[in-house]
Amino acid sequence: MTDVALAPKIAVIGGGISGLAAAHDLTTAGAGVIVIEKSSRLGGKVITEHIDGFLIEGGPDSFVAGKGSVLELANELGLAGQVISSRPENRGAYVWCRGGLHPLPDGLLLMAPSRLSPLLRSSLLSWKGKLRVLGDLVLPKGSIDEDESLEAFVVCRLGCEVLERIAERLIAGINGAEHSTMSLQASFPRFLDMERKHRSLILAARSVASRPTAGNGLSYFASFKGGMGELAAALANALKDVDIKTGRAVTRLRPDEDGDGYRLVLDDGTELRAHGVILALPASETATLVSELVPEAAAAVAGIHQVATATVTLAYRIGDIPDLLGSGFVVPSVERRRIMGVSYLSRKWEGRVPHRQLALLRAFVGGQHGRELALGGKDKLVAAVREELAELIGLTAHPVLVRTHCWMGGLHQYTLGHLDRVAKAESALAAHPGLALAGAAFHGIGLNECVDSGRRAAETVLAALRLEGTPHVSVGLNSRPWGNR
Repeated sequence: MTDVALAPKIAVIGGGISGLAAAHDLTTAGAGVIVIEKSSRLGGKVITEHIDGFLIEGGPDSFVAGKGSVLELANELGLAGQVISSRPENRGAYVWCRGGLHPLPDGLLLMAPSRLSPLLRSSLLSWKGKLRVLGDLVLPKGSIDEDESLEAFVVCRLGCEVLERIAERLIAGINGAEHSTMSLQASFPRFLDMERKHRSLILAARSVASRPTAGNGLSYFASFKGGMGELAAALANALKDVDIKTGRAVTRLRPDEDGDGYRLVLDDGTELRAHGVILALPASETATLVSELVPEAAAAVAGIHQVATATVTLAYRIGDIPDLLGSGFVVPSVERRRIMGVSYLSRKWEGRVPHRQLALLRAFVGGQHGRELALGGKDKLVAAVREELAELIGLTAHPVLVRTHCWMGGLHQYTLGHLDRVAKAESALAAHPGLALAGAAFHGIGLNECVDSGRRAAETVLAALRLEGTPHVSVGLNSRPWGNR
């Protein structure tokens, strides 16, 4: 029989941002923690590489500053001075459609115009499309109970052109979703709230635009001077006295025979005991691990779809490339191109290139229709991206650096019924105290939402393992008092 190792009280399975945020709060509360990550590094999809003076992001290059969760955590970790805004002189995005680049109209709240004059002057929409947008001003509210797709909602309120040329890439493209099956309630409930409160998206966007800003002085998107990897590194460094196992996967999760927590079996045969477990994993891995313990939760989580994604980062000499506009562009799927968009990283952020005679670009591939290319190998991927850049913006020069990052099942899709699936999973898990879910599969794919997810999971597990009304409790194995969070 395999020897059983004496484990800390709480095991966090998955060392991405959600898992690290959970581990941070658990250790702050005084709990013993073990973090188990199957890859060789912590941080998950947050990965920053420094190569020959270039700063390259393998995953997200920014976070939404106004939501506050990442900023709050950064302050706790001593990173407040490292937060940066995007470069103001190069803000503004474009849409490639009908053979050329068209600027997004000023005053858009993702897809809802807060100002009509920029929209009416825009080359992005036809006059018929612009007049259709104005219909939003007279349309009634939609049903408050229906789980509506992005397609149905946008076509009803703003028309087909806004769906195809703006909303489909700026909203559905964020998580590689199909606009016909994407649950707006699960992905962007803000728009439903805007409609219900103001009846019109235009009136709602105008109201939002008229409010004073939060006052943190940052742009809508923010990052870190040393890249997003600074956040992951600071979280990992803050985990003092935490047993961190990288390069190890959990292959089985079951109840402890003594009825006091759980047993985890690792891929090297080691067994660990823990009173609480946080699963901060992709949906498919979570479903597999809980299938024996909570089959109802496993069935619900297994219904959460994932799609493959890839990025290709390329560096060029400034003199070898055409003039670039704004911070990048998106490509609607109706155009049938092989890339979803391009971000001009060196125009967007300071400190991404060794000197100003170089430019750094990143192209995005994947989603439902780009899966084959995203997973087709580096040579094929790079060749396709370079061909697209040549055809779309006339960029034919040879790059001085190329870096690819491919993610199998890298994005979770919140399809219709997503919130019901998550509710079923969480309800089933409630019968197993000390077991919680975290990560991008459930309540949001952004970094703020991932941080929130990890912290909520930590709070749930801590509460489940404490005696009600007792601020400090000893719970058995390797026990010691836990302080209040």
